[in-house]
Amino acid sequence: MDALMLRSLQGYIIDTFGTSVWQAVCRRAALPGETFEPMLRYASGTADRVARHAAEVLGRPVETIWEDMGTYLVTNPDNDGVRRLLRFGGMGFVDFLHSLEEMPGRARLALPDLEMPEVELRELGPDRFEIRCRSEPGGMTSVLVGILTAMADDYGVLCLIEPGPLGTIQVKILDCAHSAARRFDLARPDH
Repeated sequence: MDALMLRSLQGYIIDTFGTSVWQAVCRRAALPGETFEPMLRYASGTADRVARHAAEVLGRPVETIWEDMGTYLVTNPDNDGVRRLLRFGGMGFVDFLHSLEEMPGRARLALPDLEMPEVELRELGPDRFEIRCRSEPGGMTSVLVGILTAMADDYGVLCLIEPGPLGTIQVKILDCAHSAARRFDLARPDH
């Protein structure tokens, strides 16, 4: 999982802040290179370490870096495949939330060696959910907060999404039809 997180962090920082900022992060983290390959294995904890250095360079909390990266993964047009994969989770946002537990299994169908975080959803009441994310690297819960925020917007749903204790995320849906959902078709649009 570190490899995907590192590659995503690299893309987010370069696309958002520029190559020179990414180079500064790499220097501060004393990395041997400036590029991460998503299919290679990196030492456990490398993604969290690089994210801490990125937070220092950018002057932001590390949780914000991870959360913004999660939002970037869904909203950046170059990452439309991520958004499409997530939208296959259901017609509405609640269906999508229920599909999160199935995501690791679906991802392993495409990439059998991929280590995905385990996600557990609990329905606490009408329009209230708790999501537990068990993962290394530690930033994955914050990444998931960013993904959930972007997906709520994608579905046109207004909700509160907040990190809770022990790797949990609290989701409270306030309005299921707050705005128009982004268009989504099963068939990939022609470019």
